[in-house]
Amino acid sequence: MKHRIRGWTAAIAATAAGVFGLSALAAADTTPPPTPAADASAPPTAVEDFSYPGASGISNVKLLRGDGAIVLADCSKPSQIQLWTRAPGNTDNKICFTAPSATGYLSLELPDVFAAQTSGRAVRVGLTAAGASRSTDVPKNGFTGVGEGLGQTPTTVVELRVTG
Repeated sequence: MKHRIRGWTAAIAATAAGVFGLSALAAADTTPPPTPAADASAPPTAVEDFSYPGASGISNVKLLRGDGAIVLADCSKPSQIQLWTRAPGNTDNKICFTAPSATGYLSLELPDVFAAQTSGRAVRVGLTAAGASRSTDVPKNGFTGVGEGLGQTPTTVVELRVTG
């Protein structure tokens, strides 16, 4: 009788293990668990394209791109770079920029520039005139005539680079 009880106990244990094992397998879902929803409060990934912020709202100069170290400024306040121009929309004939860093870059289009002036910074000015490109260096606290300011063809400033 003891052998029968042991046999029955072993059979019941094996059956229970099989039933519970199959139940566990049946309960296991083969689909992957759902992914958590994206956090709507997280900001989107930023990709810098170096385009000038708010450029579409500026009418008297076309600002294209830069590194953020040369910024359009109000000419009635102290500025470090002044471009003298006959371009429409410039009642006082100049566009001003500040450059708080010792280096900086700005790509722009400002036609009919006749001079560049600096205060506290040395700047390299990229120019185009009559289909040719060139650059000129304006020393710290300097004033340099370009294009019509030198009796040449009208000049468009296409680049500013702070060099010191």
